[in-house]
Amino acid sequence: MFLYRTVCRRVTVPVLKKTTRNSRCSKIVLTRKLFNSSRCGCSADSRTSIRDQEVPVNTSDFVSVSQVKQKLLKNNHVFEDGHCCLSVDCVFCKSQSKLFINKITGFFICYGCSRAGSWQQLEHFLTNHSAASESQVEKEEGTEDGSAAWKKISKHLRPVGDLSEGERISVTQKLDFKTLPWSLLERKGVMLDDKNDEFYWPLAVPGNETVVPGYKTICSDLSEQCYPHSSAAGVVILTSEEGRAKTAVLVPTLRDSLALSLQDLKGIDVICLPHGQFSLPQTVLPILEEYEKLILWFDDDVTSWNNARLFARKLAIERCHLVRPIQETKSAFVAYKNGIDIAETLRNAQAMSHASIITFAQLRDDLLLELYSSDQATGIKWQRFPALNSILQGHRRGELTILTGPTGSGKTTFMSEYSLDLAMQKVTTLWGSFEIRNQRLVRTMLQQMAAAPLQDHRDQFDEWADKFTLLPLYFMTFHGQQALDVVMDTVKHAAYVHDVAHVIIDNVQFMLGLSSSESGFLDRFYRQDALIGAFRNFATTYNCHVTLVIHPRKERDGESLTTSSIFGGAKASQEADNVLIIQHKFSHSGLKIKKYLQVAKNRFSGDLGIIPLEFDRESLSFGAKNKEAS
Repeated sequence: MFLYRTVCRRVTVPVLKKTTRNSRCSKIVLTRKLFNSSRCGCSADSRTSIRDQEVPVNTSDFVSVSQVKQKLLKNNHVFEDGHCCLSVDCVFCKSQSKLFINKITGFFICYGCSRAGSWQQLEHFLTNHSAASESQVEKEEGTEDGSAAWKKISKHLRPVGDLSEGERISVTQKLDFKTLPWSLLERKGVMLDDKNDEFYWPLAVPGNETVVPGYKTICSDLSEQCYPHSSAAGVVILTSEEGRAKTAVLVPTLRDSLALSLQDLKGIDVICLPHGQFSLPQTVLPILEEYEKLILWFDDDVTSWNNARLFARKLAIERCHLVRPIQETKSAFVAYKNGIDIAETLRNAQAMSHASIITFAQLRDDLLLELYSSDQATGIKWQRFPALNSILQGHRRGELTILTGPTGSGKTTFMSEYSLDLAMQKVTTLWGSFEIRNQRLVRTMLQQMAAAPLQDHRDQFDEWADKFTLLPLYFMTFHGQQALDVVMDTVKHAAYVHDVAHVIIDNVQFMLGLSSSESGFLDRFYRQDALIGAFRNFATTYNCHVTLVIHPRKERDGESLTTSSIFGGAKASQEADNVLIIQHKFSHSGLKIKKYLQVAKNRFSGDLGIIPLEFDRESLSFGAKNKEAS
């Protein structure tokens, strides 16, 4: 078990407005500076912050947990070794709060004083015990933002205790329940808007009822949102009457938790995760430390199962159990509506045994799920490229895709729209743009999302930027050549911290650089093969889709590219599950007249084909006029 040690480095990227330091991966904050050019006419003073939030991924050398323990013992700090964290008495606050140190990343947090940071900051404080070193440890940013947002919005809300009997009946019907636990809702501080259309449920942290690190809402259309939009430091927790139990059931939605709260579940706490099944931030893990058994009850689709397995790895798989739902029990809310015995369903939850050992009994359930949802099992469908679905069937975790094409063919433009399509369907994506700056990449993606030239619609910038900021997109702050081990540390950390499902490297040639540990004569092809092997292993181990953009070798003018045209050795095309090639079709006179995407390899179904690409300069989009596959 290892920890990441941060390598501190200030990185300045014009498109990002940063609120934390020394980060190699960030969640963007769009500003008007993005379009500060003579073409759009924005002045530097017109910059408007959309959301001051950055989610850092600290990359580094590895530090063993034993070294962390030795450091704590050396400073006379007695610790408890938990499932995911080491816990000690907080060294910053005067209360009886515990400080939790993540065993994988070294990230620490105290819910009492809201201090949080990296292991290097804590180690520095333990060594020096100075006011200067303590001042470097700031309060957890998401908690501060969430608390301020709740104080502001709660002034305009009504406590559920103020509702009349008629209003309660109306709200119950809107949420599609027969009854609701109104006394519980009052006790948890749940509130409603003035039209009784939206529920506002404050998030909670153990041992500090005065801090509300954010809130979760049920909107009028029954969709659910959370603020902060990422890395919330609290959960919705419904404890048993005797206090916190040793078993908890984790559900993704508030309606699921309400359905479970209506049951007689003795000795089981109900916990609604802040970001549902799509993200489990490390700020939440300490809240779940004291549970000996965790039951994950997500939806019945393949994506939910994959996310459950991913969460189980973060939560310590030996204590995790999974409700394997069928149509009648696809979620806790559906089970409630169908009159299913929920207590019996929870008792039958199956243990998620060691990640490296599996039995046919487990595979049998997986196969049955595929039969019930064969369309979903093929992966996430593209909305902008429907013709691609007919060939590749969908975007699946654990695969490696190679994209190649001639210089200037639009590989980056196509991949930005390809990934944007998936991100808009909540596929958490990490971009590694080594050839072009993040500022240019984000501008392209935002224009593709808006489907219009942004410089001609500056009045709509804030609207589109707000929507774009909500997407689960993260960007590496690397540019140009980087050592492979540093990049791999980043993507592994992002997969753990942010539950990344899609990693994009654009492009491999720009990333290939000699590190201090490599010989100067090391063959370039060998290094590329090592990179391909590393990402192939990462995709399989972390169940994450990886897309590598690779330039082709120089071919004769007019000749179509093939899988053997990929730069380097044969390892790229051999290891890849999918090979996509942007091709140019030429006339007899040598003029370029057509562009299309060729699926040259498809390991999942074996289907191959070509898809015409028509580029729209107004929206920088290939997908808007996409046709059916040939």
